[in-house]
Amino acid sequence: MVGRLFSRVVLISACLALIAVLGAILLGSSQQVGRASQVSTTVGIDADPTGNDAASLGEIDACISVGVGQTFDVDIFVTDVADLAGWQATFGYEPSVLQVVGTNVDLFLAGDQPGRVLDLSEVLPDQDGSYGFRVADMTPGAAGHDGSGVLARVTLEAVTAGSSFLTLDEIILGSSEILAIGDVTGDNMFDGPISYAQVWVDEPCPSALPTPPPKPSPTVMPEPTSPGVTTPIPPEAGETTEPTPAAPGGEVSPSEDGGGDGLPWAIVLGASAGAVVVALALGFVVGRLLQRG
Repeated sequence: MVGRLFSRVVLISACLALIAVLGAILLGSSQQVGRASQVSTTVGIDADPTGNDAASLGEIDACISVGVGQTFDVDIFVTDVADLAGWQATFGYEPSVLQVVGTNVDLFLAGDQPGRVLDLSEVLPDQDGSYGFRVADMTPGAAGHDGSGVLARVTLEAVTAGSSFLTLDEIILGSSEILAIGDVTGDNMFDGPISYAQVWVDEPCPSALPTPPPKPSPTVMPEPTSPGVTTPIPPEAGETTEPTPAAPGGEVSPSEDGGGDGLPWAIVLGASAGAVVVALALGFVVGRLLQRG
Protein backbone atom coordinates (compact mmCIF):
# COMPACT_ATOMS: atom_id res chain seq x y z
CA MET A 1 0.00 0.00 0.00
CA VAL A 2 2.80 2.38 0.96
CA GLY A 3 4.73 1.44 -2.18
CA ARG A 4 1.77 2.19 -4.48
CA LEU A 5 1.11 5.51 -2.72
CA PHE A 6 4.79 6.44 -3.09
CA SER A 7 4.70 5.59 -6.80
CA ARG A 8 1.64 7.77 -7.31
CA VAL A 9 3.27 10.67 -5.48
CA VAL A 10 6.39 10.37 -7.66
CA LEU A 11 4.32 10.19 -10.86
CA ILE A 12 2.18 13.18 -9.89
CA SER A 13 5.28 15.20 -8.98
CA ALA A 14 6.88 14.37 -12.32
CA CYS A 15 3.75 15.40 -14.22
CA LEU A 16 3.48 18.68 -12.33
CA ALA A 17 7.16 19.40 -12.98
CA LEU A 18 6.69 18.79 -16.70
CA ILE A 19 3.67 21.09 -16.78
CA ALA A 20 5.71 23.77 -15.01
CA VAL A 21 8.52 23.39 -17.56
CA LEU A 22 6.07 23.69 -20.46
CA GLY A 23 4.55 26.78 -18.88
CA ALA A 24 7.98 28.35 -18.49
CA ILE A 25 8.75 27.62 -22.15
CA LEU A 26 5.48 29.21 -23.27
CA LEU A 27 5.87 32.30 -21.12
CA GLY A 28 9.54 32.61 -22.03
CA SER A 29 8.72 32.46 -25.73
CA SER A 30 6.70 35.64 -25.36
CA GLN A 31 9.99 37.52 -25.11
CA GLN A 32 11.04 36.36 -28.59
CA VAL A 33 9.06 39.04 -30.38
CA GLY A 34 9.77 40.39 -33.82
CA ARG A 35 7.86 42.46 -36.35
CA ALA A 36 5.86 41.34 -39.35
CA SER A 37 5.48 44.45 -41.56
CA GLN A 38 2.31 43.68 -43.65
CA VAL A 39 1.71 47.38 -44.28
CA SER A 40 -1.35 46.69 -46.45
CA THR A 41 -3.29 45.17 -43.53
CA THR A 42 -6.20 47.21 -42.18
CA VAL A 43 -8.53 46.74 -39.22
CA GLY A 44 -11.92 48.35 -38.70
CA ILE A 45 -15.59 48.21 -37.75
CA ASP A 46 -18.42 47.60 -40.20
CA ALA A 47 -21.67 49.10 -38.90
CA ASP A 48 -23.78 46.77 -41.06
CA PRO A 49 -22.58 43.13 -41.37
CA THR A 50 -24.77 42.43 -44.43
CA GLY A 51 -22.64 40.60 -47.01
CA ASN A 52 -19.89 39.66 -44.52
CA ASP A 53 -18.89 36.20 -43.45
CA ALA A 54 -15.89 34.62 -41.72
CA ALA A 55 -13.52 34.84 -44.69
CA SER A 56 -14.98 37.56 -46.93
CA LEU A 57 -16.31 41.09 -46.66
CA GLY A 58 -19.12 42.97 -48.37
CA GLU A 59 -19.54 46.73 -48.45
CA ILE A 60 -18.17 48.47 -45.36
CA ASP A 61 -20.67 50.85 -43.71
CA ALA A 62 -19.55 53.69 -41.46
CA CYS A 63 -22.91 54.32 -39.79
CA ILE A 64 -26.16 52.62 -38.81
CA SER A 65 -29.41 54.00 -37.37
CA VAL A 66 -31.43 51.91 -34.89
CA GLY A 67 -34.26 52.37 -32.39
CA VAL A 68 -34.22 52.35 -28.59
CA GLY A 69 -34.41 48.78 -27.29
CA GLN A 70 -33.17 47.29 -30.57
CA THR A 71 -30.37 44.71 -30.62
CA PHE A 72 -28.14 44.63 -33.68
CA ASP A 73 -24.74 43.38 -34.88
CA VAL A 74 -21.57 45.14 -36.01
CA ASP A 75 -18.41 43.45 -37.29
CA ILE A 76 -14.75 43.90 -36.37
CA PHE A 77 -12.88 43.05 -39.57
CA VAL A 78 -9.37 42.64 -40.92
CA THR A 79 -8.16 42.92 -44.52
CA ASP A 80 -5.11 41.56 -46.35
CA VAL A 81 -3.51 39.89 -43.37
CA ALA A 82 -1.10 36.95 -43.52
CA ASP A 83 -0.41 34.27 -40.89
CA LEU A 84 -2.78 35.64 -38.23
CA ALA A 85 -2.91 33.32 -35.21
CA GLY A 86 -4.28 35.58 -32.47
CA TRP A 87 -5.44 39.09 -31.77
CA GLN A 88 -6.58 41.47 -29.09
CA ALA A 89 -8.29 44.86 -29.12
CA THR A 90 -10.29 47.21 -26.96
CA PHE A 91 -13.73 47.95 -28.42
CA GLY A 92 -15.00 51.37 -27.36
CA TYR A 93 -18.57 52.71 -27.31
CA GLU A 94 -20.75 55.25 -25.48
CA PRO A 95 -22.18 53.40 -22.43
CA SER A 96 -25.07 55.83 -21.94
CA VAL A 97 -26.34 54.88 -25.42
CA LEU A 98 -25.22 51.27 -25.99
CA GLN A 99 -24.20 48.11 -24.20
CA VAL A 100 -22.49 44.96 -25.45
CA VAL A 101 -24.73 41.92 -24.98
CA GLY A 102 -23.03 39.28 -27.15
CA THR A 103 -19.96 38.41 -29.22
CA ASN A 104 -18.92 35.72 -31.69
CA VAL A 105 -15.19 35.22 -32.38
CA ASP A 106 -15.46 31.77 -33.98
CA LEU A 107 -15.14 33.28 -37.45
CA PHE A 108 -11.93 34.28 -39.31
CA LEU A 109 -9.61 32.46 -36.89
CA ALA A 110 -11.80 29.37 -36.91
CA GLY A 111 -11.21 28.73 -40.63
CA ASP A 112 -12.36 25.18 -41.36
CA GLN A 113 -11.80 24.11 -37.73
CA PRO A 114 -14.70 25.61 -35.72
CA GLY A 115 -14.46 25.18 -31.98
CA ARG A 116 -10.66 25.61 -31.83
CA VAL A 117 -10.70 29.33 -31.02
CA LEU A 118 -9.68 30.31 -27.49
CA ASP A 119 -11.73 33.29 -26.28
CA LEU A 120 -10.37 35.05 -23.19
CA SER A 121 -12.37 38.23 -23.72
CA GLU A 122 -14.23 40.08 -20.97
CA VAL A 123 -17.47 38.77 -19.53
CA LEU A 124 -20.86 39.86 -20.86
CA PRO A 125 -22.96 41.93 -20.73
CA ASP A 126 -20.60 44.91 -20.78
CA GLN A 127 -21.85 48.38 -19.85
CA ASP A 128 -18.74 50.44 -19.06
CA GLY A 129 -17.93 51.67 -22.57
CA SER A 130 -14.83 49.52 -23.09
CA TYR A 131 -14.80 45.82 -23.98
CA GLY A 132 -11.55 43.85 -24.26
CA PHE A 133 -11.12 41.06 -26.82
CA ARG A 134 -8.36 38.43 -26.42
CA VAL A 135 -8.58 35.64 -28.98
CA ALA A 136 -6.24 32.91 -30.30
CA ASP A 137 -6.42 29.94 -32.67
CA MET A 138 -5.65 26.80 -30.65
CA THR A 139 -5.40 24.35 -33.58
CA PRO A 140 -2.21 22.31 -32.88
CA GLY A 141 0.50 22.77 -35.49
CA ALA A 142 -1.64 24.91 -37.79
CA ALA A 143 -0.33 27.89 -39.72
CA GLY A 144 -1.94 31.29 -39.31
CA HIS A 145 -4.84 32.57 -41.41
CA ASP A 146 -4.51 34.65 -44.58
CA GLY A 147 -6.86 37.05 -46.33
CA SER A 148 -9.76 39.21 -45.18
CA GLY A 149 -12.76 38.51 -42.97
CA VAL A 150 -14.60 39.04 -39.70
CA LEU A 151 -12.56 38.81 -36.50
CA ALA A 152 -15.60 39.25 -34.26
CA ARG A 153 -19.32 39.93 -34.55
CA VAL A 154 -20.47 42.19 -31.71
CA THR A 155 -24.11 42.29 -30.61
CA LEU A 156 -25.15 45.66 -29.18
CA GLU A 157 -28.31 46.89 -27.53
CA ALA A 158 -29.49 50.49 -27.85
CA VAL A 159 -30.53 51.67 -24.38
CA THR A 160 -31.24 55.40 -24.93
CA ALA A 161 -31.52 57.88 -27.78
CA GLY A 162 -28.29 59.51 -28.90
CA SER A 163 -25.17 58.63 -30.85
CA SER A 164 -22.01 56.67 -30.23
CA PHE A 165 -18.67 56.20 -31.93
CA LEU A 166 -17.51 52.59 -32.20
CA THR A 167 -13.73 52.57 -31.88
CA LEU A 168 -10.81 50.13 -31.65
CA ASP A 169 -7.71 50.72 -29.59
CA GLU A 170 -4.73 48.74 -28.26
CA ILE A 171 -4.88 46.38 -31.24
CA ILE A 172 -2.37 43.54 -31.39
CA LEU A 173 -2.25 41.07 -34.28
CA GLY A 174 -0.04 38.05 -33.61
CA SER A 175 1.34 35.60 -36.18
CA SER A 176 1.96 31.88 -35.72
CA GLU A 177 5.66 32.77 -35.48
CA ILE A 178 4.89 35.06 -32.51
CA LEU A 179 5.49 38.21 -34.54
CA ALA A 180 3.55 41.44 -34.12
CA ILE A 181 1.81 42.14 -37.43
CA GLY A 182 1.71 45.78 -38.55
CA ASP A 183 3.93 47.05 -35.72
CA VAL A 184 6.36 49.79 -36.78
CA THR A 185 7.13 51.33 -33.37
CA GLY A 186 8.39 48.25 -31.55
CA ASP A 187 5.61 48.19 -28.93
CA ASN A 188 3.77 45.20 -30.51
CA MET A 189 0.71 47.38 -31.23
CA PHE A 190 -0.84 47.44 -34.70
CA ASP A 191 0.09 50.73 -36.39
CA GLY A 192 -1.76 50.28 -39.67
CA PRO A 193 -4.99 51.97 -40.82
CA ILE A 194 -8.01 51.63 -38.51
CA SER A 195 -11.55 52.57 -39.54
CA TYR A 196 -14.27 53.41 -37.01
CA ALA A 197 -18.06 53.45 -37.19
CA GLN A 198 -21.03 55.26 -35.63
CA VAL A 199 -24.44 54.33 -34.27
CA TRP A 200 -27.35 56.77 -34.10
CA VAL A 201 -30.29 55.77 -31.90
CA ASP A 202 -33.74 57.15 -32.77
CA GLU A 203 -32.06 59.49 -35.24
CA PRO A 204 -30.97 59.00 -38.87
CA CYS A 205 -27.29 58.94 -39.75
CA PRO A 206 -26.20 62.47 -40.76
CA SER A 207 -25.07 63.06 -44.32
CA ALA A 208 -21.70 64.33 -43.06
CA LEU A 209 -20.43 62.10 -40.28
CA PRO A 210 -18.32 63.64 -37.51
CA THR A 211 -14.92 62.07 -37.06
CA PRO A 212 -13.36 60.83 -33.82
CA PRO A 213 -10.13 62.38 -32.55
CA PRO A 214 -7.24 61.29 -34.80
CA LYS A 215 -4.94 58.57 -33.59
CA PRO A 216 -1.38 59.87 -32.99
CA SER A 217 1.02 58.99 -35.79
CA PRO A 218 3.41 56.21 -34.77
CA THR A 219 7.06 57.04 -34.19
CA VAL A 220 9.33 54.47 -35.77
CA MET A 221 11.90 53.08 -33.37
CA PRO A 222 15.42 53.04 -34.89
CA GLU A 223 17.15 49.69 -35.05
CA PRO A 224 20.21 49.43 -32.73
CA THR A 225 23.54 49.54 -34.55
CA SER A 226 24.92 46.65 -32.53
CA PRO A 227 23.81 44.65 -29.47
CA GLY A 228 24.27 46.51 -26.23
CA VAL A 229 25.24 49.82 -27.90
CA THR A 230 23.08 52.92 -27.63
CA THR A 231 23.57 56.36 -29.12
CA PRO A 232 23.98 58.99 -26.36
CA ILE A 233 21.83 62.12 -26.51
CA PRO A 234 23.82 65.34 -25.85
CA PRO A 235 22.59 67.18 -22.74
CA GLU A 236 21.12 70.65 -22.94
CA ALA A 237 23.33 73.56 -21.92
CA GLY A 238 23.82 73.67 -18.17
CA GLU A 239 22.54 70.12 -17.65
CA THR A 240 24.47 67.22 -16.21
CA THR A 241 23.66 63.64 -16.88
CA GLU A 242 24.29 60.48 -14.91
CA PRO A 243 25.63 57.52 -16.88
CA THR A 244 23.21 54.65 -17.32
CA PRO A 245 24.60 51.42 -15.86
CA ALA A 246 25.16 48.78 -18.52
CA ALA A 247 23.43 45.45 -18.19
CA PRO A 248 25.70 42.58 -17.07
CA GLY A 249 27.60 41.13 -20.01
CA GLY A 250 26.49 43.91 -22.35
CA GLU A 251 23.02 42.40 -22.75
CA VAL A 252 20.06 44.50 -23.82
CA SER A 253 17.00 44.36 -21.58
CA PRO A 254 13.57 43.70 -23.14
CA SER A 255 12.58 47.33 -22.61
CA GLU A 256 15.61 48.50 -24.62
CA ASP A 257 15.37 46.23 -27.65
CA GLY A 258 11.95 47.40 -28.81
CA GLY A 259 10.31 44.11 -27.83
CA GLY A 260 8.39 45.41 -24.84
CA ASP A 261 7.06 42.68 -22.56
CA GLY A 262 6.24 40.34 -25.43
CA LEU A 263 2.97 39.46 -27.08
CA PRO A 264 -0.01 38.73 -24.81
CA TRP A 265 0.11 35.20 -23.47
CA ALA A 266 -3.17 34.24 -25.16
CA ILE A 267 -1.56 34.82 -28.56
CA VAL A 268 1.60 33.00 -27.50
CA LEU A 269 -0.52 30.05 -26.41
CA GLY A 270 -2.26 30.08 -29.75
CA ALA A 271 1.10 29.81 -31.50
CA SER A 272 2.19 27.01 -29.11
CA ALA A 273 -1.04 25.03 -29.01
CA GLY A 274 0.67 21.63 -29.16
CA ALA A 275 2.43 22.21 -25.84
CA VAL A 276 -0.81 23.46 -24.31
CA VAL A 277 -2.62 20.28 -25.34
CA VAL A 278 0.13 18.18 -23.72
CA ALA A 279 -0.05 20.22 -20.53
CA LEU A 280 -3.83 19.87 -20.35
CA ALA A 281 -3.58 16.12 -20.93
CA LEU A 282 -1.05 15.78 -18.11
CA GLY A 283 -3.33 17.81 -15.87
CA PHE A 284 -6.15 15.37 -16.62
CA VAL A 285 -3.90 12.41 -15.73
CA VAL A 286 -2.95 14.05 -12.45
CA GLY A 287 -6.61 14.63 -11.61
CA ARG A 288 -7.50 10.99 -12.28
CA LEU A 289 -4.66 9.79 -10.13
CA LEU A 290 -5.75 12.02 -7.27
CA GLN A 291 -9.31 10.70 -7.53
CA ARG A 292 -8.10 7.10 -7.38
CA GLY A 293 -5.94 7.91 -4.41
